[in-house]
Amino acid sequence: MILVRHAQAERKARWNREESLRPLSRRGELQAAALVRILAKDDVAQAWSSPTVRCRQTLAPLAAERGLEVRDHPLLAKEARPDSVLPWVLCTHGEVFEALLRVGRESGLVVARAMVTEKGAAWRVIGHQDGSMEMEYVPPGLRLR
Repeated sequence: MILVRHAQAERKARWNREESLRPLSRRGELQAAALVRILAKDDVAQAWSSPTVRCRQTLAPLAAERGLEVRDHPLLAKEARPDSVLPWVLCTHGEVFEALLRVGRESGLVVARAMVTEKGAAWRVIGHQDGSMEMEYVPPGLRLR
């Protein structure tokens, strides 16, 4: 399972339409394209997304490269509760990440120092043969300035 925070979107202050329609910025498009390279070694069989344009656009290049369809799921929406997110999560929002990481740290799954999940970054969930799991931070392919 790989958890991806959506790439950089157009600025909220400049967006006067419905929030769920706010698209990626040019930099965000480049971050989304970089996911193809960053996640090249990962076996991704499904692409699930928050039902927002920016999340769908973040996964679009990876999904196209893998011949996958990006599917929306309401459990990945901005208001989603972390205890209801299913194990095939792929792309969601910063607020959901904060809650997931808090739960992960409390359960011992996440042992990395406290950090913010950057836009376009991911967490790789690694399962071990003994049944234990850990999360590895994957920085974005293109960092914001």
